[in-house]
Amino acid sequence: MNTKLKAVVVGAGWSAEGHTKAFQHYGVEVLAICARKPDIVQKVADGLGVPDASTDWRKSLLEHKPDIVAVTTPAILRTEVIEVAVELGCHIICEKPLALSAEDAGHIRNLIKDTNLKHAFAATHCYDPSVAYVQELLTQQKVIGDITAVDVGYTRRISGPPSDKIKPWNWMSSLAHGGGALNNGLTHRLGMLERMTGMKVSAAVGEAKIHPRKAPVVPEIRDWRVWRSTMITHEEASKLEWRECDAEWDYSAFFKLGYPNPDSGNSILVTMRTNPGVPSHKPHGGWFFYGTQGTLVGRGGHILYQITKHVGEETEELSVPQELQDDLPQIGDEIQNKWTALVRDFLADIQDQPHEPYLTFHDGWRYQIAIDAIRASKGWATMLD
Repeated sequence: MNTKLKAVVVGAGWSAEGHTKAFQHYGVEVLAICARKPDIVQKVADGLGVPDASTDWRKSLLEHKPDIVAVTTPAILRTEVIEVAVELGCHIICEKPLALSAEDAGHIRNLIKDTNLKHAFAATHCYDPSVAYVQELLTQQKVIGDITAVDVGYTRRISGPPSDKIKPWNWMSSLAHGGGALNNGLTHRLGMLERMTGMKVSAAVGEAKIHPRKAPVVPEIRDWRVWRSTMITHEEASKLEWRECDAEWDYSAFFKLGYPNPDSGNSILVTMRTNPGVPSHKPHGGWFFYGTQGTLVGRGGHILYQITKHVGEETEELSVPQELQDDLPQIGDEIQNKWTALVRDFLADIQDQPHEPYLTFHDGWRYQIAIDAIRASKGWATMLD
């Protein structure tokens, strides 16, 4: 991509690295990476070849006046960054969740909706090639006719029974940091659901459960990639500080899903649940799309590694076409490649070039309405204007 765009990345974690690499892959000059701890931001900036390792994001934005700002900070710190970026006329890409509440997300959405600025919401598993294939099967080939219902279930073992090792505290244990299954898993799944069906979620209801309530803190573990493979013994945990956890790992929800055009038919019901407390050592789950002419099943959570069509007693295994796999940029692991796909479409939009639709702050606000409704468990909440 021939571009002279310039960017500043606010945050220095995994997603900051991901957005930086994606920008650089398409020729965007990343002028600065910003974070609070000098040693960490310097290490990240040096590793990515970024000239300015800044501990003052505001100063960096004012000095560099970038075309694009990537916001990858903890959720509690994002609103002020976005406010300044909008004032400076920057296009913005923001990690999930957009904010800590639907009210705050609505404020962010209102800041930018009447401007000409581009804004992207980084729930990127909707870029998985399996998602693109299911979209083709459901909306173009209509292999199961009209969709009548959707059921999504996902189970994953986070920690073992009391006699086993313990998972330490991490930012995923804290809502202020943007943690929890709703802020993370649900935002991805709603993006996937809407892309696969070509419909929009219009309302949500459900409940969420917080567990564990406390976890031991291992100070040297800051990177989620390290945390996800780390378990400690009860003896090790007894010697550490324990911190409160207020983020959910378990939720059950219902959604109303329909076409944007109200004349296109009634909404259908979607059930979605996640339960990390099962005795399993591998992630598993599935997407079940029920239609007037059969059922389409995708096994997996964020990657549908096995897709089958069921019509009566007949079952047909379907493989993701190679051209859809080739459409995903290949510059790193599957997470990096999906960040890169979003940046590809985002940059093309900025430069007024053809591109696929991508999630925006409007979607981040809508998804936050669903998250708030499930946490509150007080009845249906409407997610559309």
